[in-house]
Amino acid sequence: MPEAGRGTDLVNTAFASLMKQGLLGSGHYPRRLRRDTFPGVAVLCYHGVCVDRAADLRMNFGDLHTRLEDLAAHCRFVRDTCHPISLEDWRQARAGHGRLPARPVLFTFDEGYRPVLTHVLPVLRQFGIPAVIFAWSDPVEKRQLTWYDAVARRLGEPEVERLKAAPYEEWRRLCEKNAEQADDGDPCAPLTVSEIRSMAAMPGIEIGGHTASHPVLAQADLEMQRGEIVRNKDRLEAWTGRPVRAFAYPNGEPGTDYTPQTVKLVEEHGFDFGFTTRYGFATPDEPTLELSRFLILRGVSAAELGHRLSYSWRR
Repeated sequence: MPEAGRGTDLVNTAFASLMKQGLLGSGHYPRRLRRDTFPGVAVLCYHGVCVDRAADLRMNFGDLHTRLEDLAAHCRFVRDTCHPISLEDWRQARAGHGRLPARPVLFTFDEGYRPVLTHVLPVLRQFGIPAVIFAWSDPVEKRQLTWYDAVARRLGEPEVERLKAAPYEEWRRLCEKNAEQADDGDPCAPLTVSEIRSMAAMPGIEIGGHTASHPVLAQADLEMQRGEIVRNKDRLEAWTGRPVRAFAYPNGEPGTDYTPQTVKLVEEHGFDFGFTTRYGFATPDEPTLELSRFLILRGVSAAELGHRLSYSWRR
């Protein structure tokens, strides 16, 4: 893009951001939403959080780590304008025991990064927000970084993208070759077994499955997929002493990252909710094992979230 075009885009983006901040400050988004009924559940998909601005700039895949102050602003906005729900609320409504409120919002966190316990949960408790934590189990059990964080640190982010398209066995071999032990103080460190156990016992928090090692399931044969799903479920249930009933597909794009056969495996192993990264409200006509979510990336302000909930996510 020519320099003049980039400059125009930056000006337009800055102007739009100022307009949205003004609409939030004037109370427009809250007024708009309080008259509204959502077409389904707005499932927000977060990953990690970042509390250190300097570390924020150095972090691989930094867009997946929401700034903590932004998360707190999201929680406040949703509490004041919408209806935060737990997955159990949704489960009961699906079973015919009551109805969901007019503007249901479900907070979900993929991966199982340790800052979800140390920084996210205090914010959720402050605003009375339930959540689902989708954790993969190998990094927890082995005390290792996620494979893509380890590979990105050693070989760069482009190599991670290449590996996502590799056959499962090649991907597995290269992940093991580049494995890196995790320091609990690292913002990309995984939760520990005891932390997952304690989180599962907290009111409003549900632990969901996310495979054992986070492969692109479509690149694996059915028995390999089954092993990833079952090993993860077995570990989480052994650690928490509770059934694991919800599942999030790694990467999560239907037809690209998982297949209809994957969905059948998830169903066979007792999951009653499945979440993708397909963009949209999770509407009543969607299959319960392939529900849509809205990915939340770093830099989304409360004003931007308000605009999306009020307008742009409807398009």
